[in-house]
Amino acid sequence: MRVLIAMAQFGLGGTESYSVTVAEQLERMGHPVRLFAGSATPEGRELAADRGLRLEVGDPAALADAAEADAAIVQDAAGAYALARRELPQVFVTHGLVPFEHPAQALEPPPPVVVLSDRMARRAAQLGNGPEVVRMRQPIDIERFRPRSSARDKPRRVLVFSNYLEDDRLAIVESACRKLGLELVRRGVKGEATLDPREAIADADIVVGYGRSVLEGMAMGRAAYVWDRGGGDGWVTPETYEALESDGFSGAAGDDVIDAERMAADFAAYRPELGTLSYDLVRQHHSAAKHADALVPLLERTEAPTGNGELETLALLVRAEARAANRAAQYEAALWRAGDEAAELRAAIASAQAAAEAEREARERVEADLQEVLDSNTWRLSSGLRQAVSRLRRRS
Repeated sequence: MRVLIAMAQFGLGGTESYSVTVAEQLERMGHPVRLFAGSATPEGRELAADRGLRLEVGDPAALADAAEADAAIVQDAAGAYALARRELPQVFVTHGLVPFEHPAQALEPPPPVVVLSDRMARRAAQLGNGPEVVRMRQPIDIERFRPRSSARDKPRRVLVFSNYLEDDRLAIVESACRKLGLELVRRGVKGEATLDPREAIADADIVVGYGRSVLEGMAMGRAAYVWDRGGGDGWVTPETYEALESDGFSGAAGDDVIDAERMAADFAAYRPELGTLSYDLVRQHHSAAKHADALVPLLERTEAPTGNGELETLALLVRAEARAANRAAQYEAALWRAGDEAAELRAAIASAQAAAEAEREARERVEADLQEVLDSNTWRLSSGLRQAVSRLRRRS
């Protein structure tokens, strides 16, 4: 079976990591795979090439040879609508709540929707077109991500593994690490982007993140701490795993609010067996091979949706919405940066004004002291002596 894996954009993130993981597993099983994206970053192209996978970029509707595929795994609504005209069986995998990630609603029959958490399963179950919801677990290649060394008895290094953590929230982790004397390393789009995070994970003792990043840390035998831009739930343990996995390790499984003090206390309670138990949990529940084993029969039994010209128009509209949303996010980020720069500029101006005011006050004190000397009786009485000294200097 020839499989097409389609998505809106291909960069460095959870969707891309999922796609290359599934693609590799399917090809190991003898199912040729092609990756397709509406757009791709240079890093995304490098990621696909590094894993030996074919990545094509363009308009899904213009894929003249899409008929060569026997089935598709689709991860954006625009791709789902565009490929429907090819009458290609497709399964929709949804990763989040971003508009373009929502399953396409106008396809008939609706493709099965694969979800990777109970949180997303509840959302998919409420869709108006009533698709079949298939609950699977986030797949991790446990041959690629596996322990390289035993966990240290005491932690030395914390890895923040995230594409989304802003500076204000990063400051909370920095404060917790500083209190305990821990080294902090950051990987991700907002930190130091990397195609292969395994080296950074292996060098760390604690991995802080959410979603797939948590599971990849666990797979390498490291203690995993769920915390990111949306909050956190703390350590992944055999006792907390079920609730955290159900939530997709998104940091919203519980009601706790984790501040720097709580995080420092949690890090201080680190135990090396947290990494060993984490590896066992991933090996038992998140094998990428088992995930692919379940995808193949799902793709084989899926009925292709009926296509028409209207669906292609919907695809264009959805892609336009996605581009507009992406631009809005970029503008918002630019406004945040401009606001931060303006705040820094205001602080610099205030500091300069304070320095100028301090200098003015110092000058006024010196001038007042000088005037006091000039007005003193001693200065007046010594006037003649000063004049005599001045004449002697001129003569010499």
